[in-house]
Amino acid sequence: MIEISLYTLLIIYGLGLVLFVVFTVFNLYHLFAYGFLSFSSFLVTFLFLAITILLLFITYTYGQLIDWNTTFVI
Repeated sequence: MIEISLYTLLIIYGLGLVLFVVFTVFNLYHLFAYGFLSFSSFLVTFLFLAITILLLFITYTYGQLIDWNTTFVI
């Protein structure tokens, strides 16, 4: 049987966050460089960033409660 520590899932989650940030920066660059600078584009961008920050805060809050050194068996 294989024992895997929970921090490996945290590393995978971190890599997913890095990928998400890369795509977000890429999309924001294209929005401001080539998109229409209107109220609706700023509103959608603000809502996207606000929801992202809220989800990251919730994830951080719940992530503090977990003992990341715990292992599980596959």
